[in-house]
Amino acid sequence: MKDRETPVPECICAVCKRRLRVLAVEFVPYKSYTRPVIETACTAYLQAPQHASSLRQAVRRMGVGHPDPASLHGWLGGLGARVLGRLDRHGLGPPVAALIVESAKRLGRELQADWTSRLSERSGDPVAPGKYRSVQRRERLEACVRLFDTAGRLFPQAAYPWSAWEAWLQSRFHVSAWGFPARFPCTAIQHHAPRKLAVRCAPSRPAWSRPTKGKAHGARSPP
Repeated sequence: MKDRETPVPECICAVCKRRLRVLAVEFVPYKSYTRPVIETACTAYLQAPQHASSLRQAVRRMGVGHPDPASLHGWLGGLGARVLGRLDRHGLGPPVAALIVESAKRLGRELQADWTSRLSERSGDPVAPGKYRSVQRRERLEACVRLFDTAGRLFPQAAYPWSAWEAWLQSRFHVSAWGFPARFPCTAIQHHAPRKLAVRCAPSRPAWSRPTKGKAHGARSPP
């Protein structure tokens, strides 16, 4: 990975005269990395086998300047929630159903039915069990698998199919299509060790005895 500068042009609205910045299609609003970088990191982690399934290993394979493992964790959680339609009302782009309907109409008629049944009818586990510890995290990772698999079928010749799908959708909707938050509340990246299972009992105390110091024992017999 190499850092490079990309100019961001400024435009003026002909109606309200406001000045706005126009982002290139590869830029994700409020993200430090481009869509190809996010796509590469996410697919590398999702496709990695069980023995190489950590977030740290996935980003290290990208070389110098790779994203932080915490960033990859947040991308997968936010993007998975977006694919599941749980962020449709948060202004992150058109509803997911609208994106799928438009893509099915123009690119493939079987896409809509396949999108809703793909994961439920898939044989085996699409995500290695070691990559999640909660049902919520598993659902979001599986949603990311569905997203990138669908993009690969729609744009098989593209080097970055998800980015190519985004560019195609933006030409139809004229807004960012697959927007998602980088820090979405989800399963923590680090889990605490399991607590020791023990039953606490009351501390043991010795049998209580009455104090005898200074107590008179009655008259003593004369010597």
